[in-house]
Amino acid sequence: SGVAARRPVRDALAGVQARATFDSLARICNAPADAAAREVFAGRVAFYLTDRGGGEYQWMFGVEADDARCERVLKMLGGRMTAPQRFLSAAERLVFRRIGGWLLIAPIDGGDAALDAASARVMAEDAGRSLLGEPLIQQFLASDAPVRIFMRHNAPIGGATLIGLSREGDSLRADLRGTYEQSPIGVGSKPKALDSRVVRAFEGMAAMVVANPADGLATPGDSFWLALVPELKLSPAMRANLAGERLMAVGSGPDPNRPTMALAWRVEDARQAEADQDAYMHSVCCGVLRAAELPGPRGAEFAPVSQHSERLKAVAKQMADPANAAKRECDAFGPFVDRYLGPAFKLGGCGLYWTTVETACGGWQIYASDHDWLNSVSNQLKANSCGEGAHPSATGIGFCDGPRAAGLVRRWRPLVIDGEKGSERISRGLEALATAVEGLGRVRFRYETPAPHRVVAEIEIEPRAAVASAPRAATQLKPATQLKPSTGTTR
Repeated sequence: SGVAARRPVRDALAGVQARATFDSLARICNAPADAAAREVFAGRVAFYLTDRGGGEYQWMFGVEADDARCERVLKMLGGRMTAPQRFLSAAERLVFRRIGGWLLIAPIDGGDAALDAASARVMAEDAGRSLLGEPLIQQFLASDAPVRIFMRHNAPIGGATLIGLSREGDSLRADLRGTYEQSPIGVGSKPKALDSRVVRAFEGMAAMVVANPADGLATPGDSFWLALVPELKLSPAMRANLAGERLMAVGSGPDPNRPTMALAWRVEDARQAEADQDAYMHSVCCGVLRAAELPGPRGAEFAPVSQHSERLKAVAKQMADPANAAKRECDAFGPFVDRYLGPAFKLGGCGLYWTTVETACGGWQIYASDHDWLNSVSNQLKANSCGEGAHPSATGIGFCDGPRAAGLVRRWRPLVIDGEKGSERISRGLEALATAVEGLGRVRFRYETPAPHRVVAEIEIEPRAAVASAPRAATQLKPATQLKPSTGTTR
């Protein structure tokens, strides 16, 4: 068991290159790789990263260490003394500083200046930037998670995040609490009992699924689209029929080079919802066509109307034909999205399709960018909406399938236009993102927003090697009051 049982989690977080690094350190130390990792990461650690401009970053790593541990770490990294409390590893291109019970490590390039500044702070903590002033630090000290990470954020997010990491079999569990000046997930809804059984039903087919409470009211983020298509605003009757739950499912359709998306709202009365939906979507499609034909304001970076003029004329003719009144599709949606989001997202070939499905406990109104995806999502919702299962109270629950999401990112390549300046850099970034997501395997998550600027989340990372196992029922979020006092070393 030992090292072998822990490697899937370690590989998921940092990949085989990190594993090779610790294996190399282990040979130097004549100890197991996990022992080498504990030597570096046990106790309190600090990591600092700042943008030096031009795509270069300055990093610094610190470990709280007594003399014996300091000597062991320096030996692992090949550090040699150059002056009192100063060390250098030419082979690893690292510089070290021993100060106030800490061993600080930085790269040779620019590292001396970073270590000088850090050394001054270790000896005289800046009260204005002290971690002790953060409200989350008491939860950090009280948590019993084996590994605890505290991060402070710059503007515009601001605030701080506490992450407690623990292992459950071959999976990694992260409990996250954050307090921010601007929430990274926007304005959250009040928690509601969400159907986790419905979410889990998509784990074998979707790249990502998220369920949220929904009341049909417009949010601040909807203002741009409502200005273009006022018909998007739901009528009071449609809002009254909503059952308070919305589901988003992302997958791949016939065109592998773009994602397919579906949004579904749970409703109380499916028959009434079907009649309302058809009338609603006819007016929405008219509004989409009108917005797609509008000339953009001077200076606006919208795609020109002429790019889709022939297609829009054909759509307008189809909509004017009474025989097409019953068609549940809007062909103007692709040109509309392409114009206002830009061709770099490669969504101009999308359509907009809709249907209502009836279940024994109500039904769902479903909207999708692809007809086949609409049918797939509809079938899953009809089969899995009324059974017994966990209904955790949350602002959001969902999952991301790493291999599927990675494949989608690699094929879709949003923002990459071959031959344009910067496309190669964006391609490299997308490939790095895809590789990281793929290595994570399946990620299940659940979050709450107990206050406008607070986030509480639980994340379960099931590495790729374990994704083939049957989906497991998710556990409930632990409220902050359940944190137990720690009896071990703060990490």
